[in-house]
Amino acid sequence: MGGLAIIFEEEGLATTQISLIRIHTEKTNPPRALWVPFELGRPVGVPNDKAFQDRVLMAAFALLDRKSGPVLVDYPEEAPEDNGGLDKSAMEGMVCPIDLPRIPDPDAPTSELGQSLMKEVEDLAPWYDLAVRVRGRTTVGPSGLEIKAAGKFLAAFLEDQDTLAPRTDLLKGRVLKLAYEDLKAYYGEAITAQPGYGTSLRVENWLFNETVLGRALWTLRDICRASDEEYYQYLGRNSIVPDRQIEPADGERSLTG
Repeated sequence: MGGLAIIFEEEGLATTQISLIRIHTEKTNPPRALWVPFELGRPVGVPNDKAFQDRVLMAAFALLDRKSGPVLVDYPEEAPEDNGGLDKSAMEGMVCPIDLPRIPDPDAPTSELGQSLMKEVEDLAPWYDLAVRVRGRTTVGPSGLEIKAAGKFLAAFLEDQDTLAPRTDLLKGRVLKLAYEDLKAYYGEAITAQPGYGTSLRVENWLFNETVLGRALWTLRDICRASDEEYYQYLGRNSIVPDRQIEPADGERSLTG
């Protein structure tokens, strides 16, 4: 979109846009862009909040007052609480705390991380099933793998990057990306069966800082960034861990055991 905006501006048409990935916008340098701290797929915030969405849109349109650029402005508000499409009243009395495996120590063998990941995936299954029953849908599935197979592939890749992919019709890097995206979706839907996890940011913080999958994704990011293959480098820079987790406000990230 940033490239198209530059072309339109050269033809005399003023443009503005909303950016969900700041680093991409910084590289393309469009004439005017509003970066929003929302999850991917929600450029104006949570569904059905017209007042909030109107504020985001008006902030983007306000950039048209800037006669020259490039201009990149950060939107100042976080998205309001979202219940993820779940009817929380239907969940009352149906849930109890999720007791997940301990996150392995940073210097633990990669095999231990993989074993803990598989147990965590299994432990979350009842809560994922509950969330799907209440919501009536799921976003898990683009990888074409059963969720345990996706977890097993991720665990195997962490230990040995030469491991074979469970699909042969796609490049291994693409299968890897689809697998960890399915795992992210699985965890996100499972945790919304718990009270108090209504906001997407809280779900994200939980996933990347309080789960074995989070530790696995941080590890995968390091592996991909150190890879000699361009596609894995791209994943490590832009896809595995959100920018706001890499550079949190307090300058720190913690993985608790």
